[in-house]
Amino acid sequence: MKSATGPCLLLLFTILGFAVKDVEAAKRKYTLPCITICSSYMTGSFKTASKCSKQDYTCMCTDEIFPMSYAMCVDICPEEDQASAWKSLKRSCEAAGVPLKGSQGKYLALAESDYVDQATITSKDVVSVAVKPTSSVVLQNLLTRAEKNHNMKWSEYYGNILNAYWGFLILLAFGRLITLRLYPRKGSRPLSVVSKFRAHVTLPATWGGKHIEPQRLGNIPVNVIPTRWQSIVVFFFIALNISFLFVDMWTVPKNSIYYTDAIMRARNIGDRAALLGVALFPILFLFGGRNNVLMFFTGWSFETFNVFHRWIGRVMFINFAVHGWSFTYYYRHTGEYKGESNFAYWKEQILDDRDNYLGIVAIVLIGIILVQACYVLRHHWYEVFLVLHIATVICYFATAWHHVKPHNYMEYFYTCVAIWGFDRFIRLGRILLAGPYSKAKITVSGDAVYLSVKPAVHFQPKPGQYAFLYVLRHNFWESHPFSIMETRDKHYIFVAKAHKGLTKKIHKSVTKQDGNAAVSVWIEGPYGDSYPIARYETVLLVAGGIGITAIMSYALDLKRRNTPQDVRLYWMVREHDSLRWVQDQLQELTEGGLIDIHIYVTGETEEIDEKNHFESESTSISDVSEKKKAVVSQLHVKYNQRPEIGSVISDTVRKAEGSVAVVSCGPGSLADACRKAVAENVDKGKGRVDYFEDAFSWA
Repeated sequence: MKSATGPCLLLLFTILGFAVKDVEAAKRKYTLPCITICSSYMTGSFKTASKCSKQDYTCMCTDEIFPMSYAMCVDICPEEDQASAWKSLKRSCEAAGVPLKGSQGKYLALAESDYVDQATITSKDVVSVAVKPTSSVVLQNLLTRAEKNHNMKWSEYYGNILNAYWGFLILLAFGRLITLRLYPRKGSRPLSVVSKFRAHVTLPATWGGKHIEPQRLGNIPVNVIPTRWQSIVVFFFIALNISFLFVDMWTVPKNSIYYTDAIMRARNIGDRAALLGVALFPILFLFGGRNNVLMFFTGWSFETFNVFHRWIGRVMFINFAVHGWSFTYYYRHTGEYKGESNFAYWKEQILDDRDNYLGIVAIVLIGIILVQACYVLRHHWYEVFLVLHIATVICYFATAWHHVKPHNYMEYFYTCVAIWGFDRFIRLGRILLAGPYSKAKITVSGDAVYLSVKPAVHFQPKPGQYAFLYVLRHNFWESHPFSIMETRDKHYIFVAKAHKGLTKKIHKSVTKQDGNAAVSVWIEGPYGDSYPIARYETVLLVAGGIGITAIMSYALDLKRRNTPQDVRLYWMVREHDSLRWVQDQLQELTEGGLIDIHIYVTGETEEIDEKNHFESESTSISDVSEKKKAVVSQLHVKYNQRPEIGSVISDTVRKAEGSVAVVSCGPGSLADACRKAVAENVDKGKGRVDYFEDAFSWA
């Protein structure tokens, strides 16, 4: 803990330093309204016979009507702004290769001898003399530009506040984590108000009891619902974002820049939405990273950060969709696109304006990302989702980069590149440390795949940790997480059930080699936190199916510690043959009788004699000796039934003499049942009751 505190605090102060720097930059960025107002006046309030297009300074600086009109506009501006405003035009003309022939005073004198008042013409009239702006018009336009600058400046501030919201939550989580490290939880029962808060806020699902188990539309799984505290965090984030879209924004009536309040409001909302969305880029990349340092900084799981990552992405899409709609409305009602249909505007933008069409493409791409990241695709075709997700994110980031680059907000993109680069650097470092030429000994038995890998540099994994495996013969660019069940002779031991995707491919290929093979792999890990269940007087371990691999790592750790604890293991599995997945580990657990093991074989219709079953297997969990028979007899195996897990947890909590830890790993329905039962009984025991959920939520 001590070794990582310094870097974490350094990272925090660096982030705060960048935030202060951004605020100062924002103050400098939105100044000099006289320059912008007179430039807009010169290019949008009248036309001459030379038909100069907007921002064509080669033409405008040659046609003296423009600098004369600009000089008359600058003359109305506040005196302290006049010199800088004239220097701006002078620099623009020099850059265009057509330097001005005189000073502001000279052009002003020429203009005053022959000019027309702006009030007597329209923006479509062709003039042959200088145009003197009406003082009230210039004032209104100055106010309009000042409001636009104010909106841009505060849009950046509000974007920083959205990031500060997450920073505040991270600081709270960090404070809680430090407190738990310095003052570990004792067995005493928490205050009633704390138990109520945990029972109704931090522990339960948002509604209906479902969290890991997906919500369904008919038979189609459509989405998973966050826990209640996660939903509360997301709700306030969305509420802040929506309020920031519209607060602190005004219109200036009768201005000649935006013409109507609706057009000005659309432009301001469009700018606000864009800056709010861009400000979220770094936090989106950070929360979605595998090597997110904030997981250590907060104690939040990858699953929690993944929930927030998805919702930040959805809010960004809303912001950019509002940005696109607002600017479509704005351009349709002003300038050359005035009165055209949405389709005509979009068509011309795509064909003619590179910066704008890249913005349109970016909005379309983030919409595609949102659709292809739906639960059905993530869960059932994860490999397809992963390839599509990475490809569309790269395309989206590139188009957004080029769209934003002319507007000077690249610091957000540079930060994203740094975060992505850091994550990939750490991944590569982990692979190299483990050994790029590692071999995995793979054995297939039934539907189980056993992998044994010895990394070059051994890091002793903690219970519950996992590693990513790249099996080089099967799409070497893909990595999949596997729970590290145990270490044996410095080998990481993994057990997986052949289901689909990578495990199915491995099972099929190894089966063709008589069930044994040695393949080249890269190993990246270990990752993940380990729950401190050794501190609790009673520990209830609940596993479903292949979830036994993560639960077994905790059970073996508690067994080897040999501390006086009441430890119970409940495992629900469909077939009796699945017991062979962990037969050696079960044998170790039963020795000494420290752990009470209950196994429910839910798919068998008639009970099989345990002793005869195990003795009949060539790779049996026991032999025929009396000692081994005694070991087998300690396994409580029941068939064609499953436990009422809510009752098991309730009875365990109520009968425990002290603190209770409940750990689950398995199907979503089992995890949700455990979560619900703990929430209902968190204040029913004599000591503290905690729930730990070991669930991969990559999909």
